[in-house]
Amino acid sequence: MKLRTEGVSWREIDGETVILDLSSSTYLKTNAAGSTIMRLLADERTSDELADGLVEAYGIPADQAKADTETFIAMLRERNLLDTADS
Repeated sequence: MKLRTEGVSWREIDGETVILDLSSSTYLKTNAAGSTIMRLLADERTSDELADGLVEAYGIPADQAKADTETFIAMLRERNLLDTADS
């Protein structure tokens, strides 16, 4: 999966990420863990790779990283922020 690039802009500011969906004129803000996932989603990644990124960045247990990743990915899907080829 990968973040949609058309109509989506995002910037990291002080460890948080602001995502602007130009097509729906909406934005959202993530915490530091969400920012880590967003950076990883700039390139094609699996959910396991995303969870591994959280484990590496924060030293959290793998099961917690997997659950957090699945929740974040579900939110991105709900807002149509992932590349449609991957949905």
